Amino acid sequence: MGNDGIGLKVIEALEKTELDGLDGLDIADAGVCGLDLLNLLDGASKVIIVDAVLTGSRKGSVHRIEGRDLIEGTEPRTLVSVHDLTITDVLRIGEQVQHLPEIVVIGIEIGELATEFSRDISPEVLGAVDEVIWLIRKEISSLL
Repeated sequence: MGNDGIGLKVIEALEKTELDGLDGLDIADAGVCGLDLLNLLDGASKVIIVDAVLTGSRKGSVHRIEGRDLIEGTEPRTLVSVHDLTITDVLRIGEQVQHLPEIVVIGIEIGELATEFSRDISPEVLGAVDEVIWLIRKEISSLL
């Protein structure tokens, strides 16, 4: 709903981006899959999760967060997912049941939860897509 759909816009932008030479790269829409996210992590060497977040910062701001910091509770900001299970919840459970790859979360501040169904994304949040793509490319280049 609304700004929470920003992850889909990032996927659309990634699919239009030249990603030559990146064999083994998978792009998946995990949506609101909760614990099913753990299946997507299985066998990966690095996972980049892009999600809408509520941190109290400026709408459209982008946050790069180490998965390890979320699991250990050392992330200085309170990261709140707009879903029932937070990314932190899923990662903490995952750590107990499987080996986790390196995880980076790129959170896009959406400002507030949508109260009505809409496909519209605010210009401030939509404006974060280019920065997110740049961060994803930077993360991927560290694997090459």
